[in-house]
Amino acid sequence: MTPAITRLLAKPGVEALTADTLDAFTAHGPTAIFFTGNATRYPEIDDLATILPELMAAFPQKFRLGVIDPDTARPLAVKYRITIRPTLVFLRNGVILGTLPRMRDWAVYLDEISKLLAPTAAEVS
Repeated sequence: MTPAITRLLAKPGVEALTADTLDAFTAHGPTAIFFTGNATRYPEIDDLATILPELMAAFPQKFRLGVIDPDTARPLAVKYRITIRPTLVFLRNGVILGTLPRMRDWAVYLDEISKLLAPTAAEVS
């Protein structure tokens, strides 16, 4: 685990996830899963880990963040069809809303996350 991911996991509202805890974590409300991996091979992982607290601050209390343990990431990546690292997967009540692979520009993150977290028609009525 890199220092950037260790710092991220120390933030409030961020949880380390494993195959055993993932389903319970994503079952209720809006969540985001941060698929990490080998940061030497994929240096953008540490970049995303560094800005994720700022993204969470831009969407206060709009989603909880889970970080996938790299030792268990392969089977979970297959389950969620993740082939690119890093990737953020947004879910609501266990249902995938969308994915954001690789690093993005700040404005793109804000726009895409806003769209993904927008209430559905059923939630509005």
